[in-house]
Amino acid sequence: MDQNNLKRHHVMRSLILAGITVLLAYLIMSERLSHYLAPRLHMFSYVTLVILALLTMVSIRQIFVGSSVYDCDCEEQHKVPRTSMGSLLVYGLFVLPIVMGFVMPDKILGSDVAEKRGITLLSNDVRKLADVTANANATEKPNVTENTKQTAEAAKEEARPNIEPNSEATSQAATPPVQATTDEQLRQRFSNGGFGDFYTDIAVFLHKQPVIELNDKVFLDGLTTMELYAKEFAGKELETMGFVYRQPDFTKQQFVVARFSVTCCTADSSVYGVLVEKEDANKWAKDSWVKVRGKLELRQVDGYDMLVLKASQVEAVSAPKDPYVYYSFEAAPDS
Repeated sequence: MDQNNLKRHHVMRSLILAGITVLLAYLIMSERLSHYLAPRLHMFSYVTLVILALLTMVSIRQIFVGSSVYDCDCEEQHKVPRTSMGSLLVYGLFVLPIVMGFVMPDKILGSDVAEKRGITLLSNDVRKLADVTANANATEKPNVTENTKQTAEAAKEEARPNIEPNSEATSQAATPPVQATTDEQLRQRFSNGGFGDFYTDIAVFLHKQPVIELNDKVFLDGLTTMELYAKEFAGKELETMGFVYRQPDFTKQQFVVARFSVTCCTADSSVYGVLVEKEDANKWAKDSWVKVRGKLELRQVDGYDMLVLKASQVEAVSAPKDPYVYYSFEAAPDS
């Protein structure tokens, strides 16, 4: 192959490398990389950008230095394309994604993807964890004999005071106990569930808030925690943000305020959310972003407790720069 023809191939390869480098740099500088990769993988993108920049410089140098023969010690397995059609086909495979990256607009995941993948309102992980814990607690219970039961009942009868129906003590007994307010009391209250210190910490952190703010940092772990302790969080005020998602079987008063969770990239994304009920819920368009505030109510679904948000306020908001949520080991900061 003559030097001029070989140089044209070096130029084309240099342009492709430069295009990929510029595209990756653009995604990083415009903060749009999170639309495709989870934050924990961003460091690998920075390293990749440096490597691509070095390869681009080496390829550009090869244009001017040239070579007498095309030899990569691969027994001619990596020859440059011999025909114009071959060059168009090979280089087109690299040029097309570069052009698409610059021309096509960024689009975050929405209801269309959620409908195909399904949305998690009561997590299977939560159900599994609750079942395992219940079985463990049942195994640890002592085997109580009938005599022991009778003795316990007799002891209760002896300990029960003789109270007149209209006495002051009756009114005091009817008064519900004061709700625990200190951190230690709350911790004791939630630790009885047996779900571990991690979820206990989050439960205490959330329950202390007058209005629970289910923000990006705590969305996934907070949602899981509230499902684990659904009865404890029933009646609490909640505020959260997400996109509107509806299933065909929803009523006009229902929608889900949902968020996509990304582990590595958008290809492995999952959808989580809270079921919202409001009289005028149907006026909020699908995939529109809203901030919702209301009171949590307890429902029974397939034998499991489920929290539904009875919304008092729904307002339109703009989608955040990073629309996805991630699990965090710092979901419950030290208070």
